[in-house]
Amino acid sequence: MFDPHRAGRRRVLASIGGLVAAAIAPPALSMPGSSRTPQPGDKLEAVSQLPPAPAALRRALEPLRGKSVLVNFWATWCKPCRTEMPALVSLAESEPGLALVTVAVADRADAVRRFFDDHLVDPPFVNDPEQVISRAWDVRYLPTTLLLDAAHQPQLRVRGDLDWHHDSVRARIRSVTANRSGKA
Repeated sequence: MFDPHRAGRRRVLASIGGLVAAAIAPPALSMPGSSRTPQPGDKLEAVSQLPPAPAALRRALEPLRGKSVLVNFWATWCKPCRTEMPALVSLAESEPGLALVTVAVADRADAVRRFFDDHLVDPPFVNDPEQVISRAWDVRYLPTTLLLDAAHQPQLRVRGDLDWHHDSVRARIRSVTANRSGKA
């Protein structure tokens, strides 16, 4: 995962440290007495509150009233972000009551449009070159995706990329989109 708030050497060292930790960490264990294997949907954590959306994001969300929304923070320079974008678009198109809004963090609008053109996708996006939105919502890693319910209240978040086609992920999303009150 990338940290858009750090620069230069600190970012590189942090990335290397994370890779080393992941390489030497023991495999995830199930809870004692449980035979359940962790699922990708388990990476979606509950979120109960966020500060009000900054103006640019509010404008993007306004036409989507009454729909649950995936708000994906990403950048064209972030490889996991680029990899998961087609799956996010496909998910939003295949799930009734679900929309996608992307927030391009520390990126250029022309690079974002070129990426969308190259991949034949066209999700709404908000350009966040100064990271106003990502800082307001405490997004420290890319990609980060939040699921807002139909009232645009936060419900779920994942930091890092995710297999958006996995049944456990879709089930967690449907638990929010199918419930008009939004409570998962």
